Amino acid sequence: MKFFLTPENTARRVPKHVLSTWALPFFIVQASTLLAGCATSSAKMYAQQNEAAQLRQEAEEKAPTPDNKGMYLGLIRQMQEKGMYFASLAHIDAYEQQNGSTPEIQRLRADALRETRQSVAADAAYRKLLNSSEASAAWHGLGLMAAQSGDYKGATTALREAAKREPTNPVTLSDLGYAMLRNGDIAGARVPLAQAAELAPDNRKMIGNLALFLLVSGDAGKARAVMDKGNLSADSRATVYRLAAEIGQQQPVVVAVQNSAGNAKTTVKGTAVTADRKNADSVLSPVTPFQSMLDRFGNGG
Repeated sequence: MKFFLTPENTARRVPKHVLSTWALPFFIVQASTLLAGCATSSAKMYAQQNEAAQLRQEAEEKAPTPDNKGMYLGLIRQMQEKGMYFASLAHIDAYEQQNGSTPEIQRLRADALRETRQSVAADAAYRKLLNSSEASAAWHGLGLMAAQSGDYKGATTALREAAKREPTNPVTLSDLGYAMLRNGDIAGARVPLAQAAELAPDNRKMIGNLALFLLVSGDAGKARAVMDKGNLSADSRATVYRLAAEIGQQQPVVVAVQNSAGNAKTTVKGTAVTADRKNADSVLSPVTPFQSMLDRFGNGG
């Protein structure tokens, strides 16, 4: 009679120590298979990760690299737009150490020197740029410096040179027109101020400058209409009247008086311009030395 091993009789007939020894190879083989499977999965995952990293690296190499010089230059411009001129000077030094000098960074330096009242250094910096790509900005800076010192004739000359090189710049045209007003050339100021207002019709600073010209020219009605259309604030309007009074004081045909009702009246070439009583002092009082009209209408306009 043949004896066949079955699960039942195997467990019944084979001693326990023999069963354990006999079954061990089976468990080893099964465990090895599982380990091999895990190793295969890990290797596959590792290969996929390497492939993904390689694809990312290739994509980054194909993508354009950031312009660090341009970003740094933009940071310096932002500082100056926020009035941080002293800080910008320090960063201009750092920029030139890292990237060398260019006409634009030299012009930014000249602007910062002017704004920090280092006039001698600013003048020298601007003059070095008169034959460069920044010539218009350099002439503009020299014009602002001349006007700050009360030399409106020199300011007009320099700003005219700037406008020749950049005839569509509304800021330059506006400053030129203002300098001409302060220099007594009211008729000559008409064209650059009108050009500035039309080139930048939504700029309240340019509108305020045009209103100033109209007041000084004796057309108070048009001046009010321009200020109304431009939505100039009360503070900006008071500034316009104050400047008109100051310019008027330089002209023999312009007289400033205060009537018995307590209102201030500025008669400009025969036309009465009335301001509220609360603004009378600011209308008739002297103003600070010339700044760009951008500065004068920077608040509340």
